[in-house]
Amino acid sequence: MGYGGYLTLLNGSPHDFTLSGQHSYQMDTWTWPTVSAGTAAKVYVEWGQSGSTKDDAGDAYYNIAGTSSKFSILGKKPNDYKLTISLDDLNTKTSSKGSSVDLGFRHDAAVNWILSTDEADTWWSNSGTFTDWMQQSLGSIGNRTLKEIVMPGSHDAGMSSYSPGTAGANFANTQAQYLDIAGQLNAGSRYFDLRPVISNGQWVAGHYSELADIWVGGNGQKLADTIQQINDFTSKYKELVIINLSHTLDTDNDYKDLTQDQWNNLFDTLKGINNRFTVQNPGTTDYTNTVLNDFIANSASVFIFAQLPSGISLGSYANQGFFNQDNFPIFDSYSNSNDPTTMENDQLQKVKDNRNLVADAGARKDKFHILSWTLTQQAEDVLNPDKAIMNLGAEVFDDLVDKAFNSFTPQSFPNVLYVDALGIRDKPVTFPFDKPESVLTNTDIAALAIAINNAKAGRNGYITGS
Repeated sequence: MGYGGYLTLLNGSPHDFTLSGQHSYQMDTWTWPTVSAGTAAKVYVEWGQSGSTKDDAGDAYYNIAGTSSKFSILGKKPNDYKLTISLDDLNTKTSSKGSSVDLGFRHDAAVNWILSTDEADTWWSNSGTFTDWMQQSLGSIGNRTLKEIVMPGSHDAGMSSYSPGTAGANFANTQAQYLDIAGQLNAGSRYFDLRPVISNGQWVAGHYSELADIWVGGNGQKLADTIQQINDFTSKYKELVIINLSHTLDTDNDYKDLTQDQWNNLFDTLKGINNRFTVQNPGTTDYTNTVLNDFIANSASVFIFAQLPSGISLGSYANQGFFNQDNFPIFDSYSNSNDPTTMENDQLQKVKDNRNLVADAGARKDKFHILSWTLTQQAEDVLNPDKAIMNLGAEVFDDLVDKAFNSFTPQSFPNVLYVDALGIRDKPVTFPFDKPESVLTNTDIAALAIAINNAKAGRNGYITGS
């Protein structure tokens, strides 16, 4: 039996990737398809285990139809299993013609080659990092409203660490992110689910749930550190950062809802965030209808909105860079399932049912849409470290690149690719389950968002005005 894994070829261009030739030596499986424009193909490859496996090798050659561009896929095992892309006659924003892109290899899992073109026919790929991907994309997406843009998002964004909380809580069932806020920003995340709680008199991120009248959970990153990391990022990069405040609690006082005075203290604390998007008398203006250029054409912008409970108001803070849910209405419906197929089918059906970006206002459905690509621990999982939140997040990432991408259309796609364990694809919680294992990070989710903006939204004439 061989040693196999997958390479997902994502074609976010209007040109087919056509196979011009393929060869292999001692490979058990090495068969490559044509990849149609605007689709992704998850291709299985397998090295042989008989004979001299160090000599296993394969190559496949692709032409990009209607252009002179070409690339090759090389599989070699001199010392380790590896898949490499050779840019034979292709320039991307991050790699020049003739360069090689090492994708690595993952046994029984996928590595990705994500290629897309924007309206200026510039090639984008996942061969490099896109720390300021919004600024780099402004030529294409700057005049689009936030409803017409796709971005990565971080579920339970502040839970990048675990400070012991209640009985029954541990890092495996409480910590949702491997990277801290700074790491998530650098990996491309622009939408942050931040859940501030009071714990030992301090503002921290919290992850708490009430189970049969008993609160279970723990704390993550300190709010002061979150503020500093956001400020460090926006001092360097003119990007839009969206923060959704919700699930606020006073854990020092029987997990009660925050009072108005405590909300005011939270807003005063968050005033330490620089570059807050601020307007006078916002009223009920829906800022998801605002184009990206209005946020970041000249500077970074941090848009903060709060899910305010009944009886709580913004008051004067509405003029100081804080908004409520009326100013940023969202569709956010998670699947509450620990089964990948159930979650994925549910989330993709919700996109189909609730997004239809067309010129006809009567048929249009364009509410800002959160794709909750997250698995939810169930009762049987909470004390099972192998079903850690971060492991569940990593488990479904591969399907986001092919299954989800193929499901989206130019008229129907989400606005936020909302995930746990953003920036990682290998399970970081392994035996002995006492702390996260060190794993490689990547920015594929940013390249995927760019590809959806290019290949799906960018092919919608109602959005582009073409």
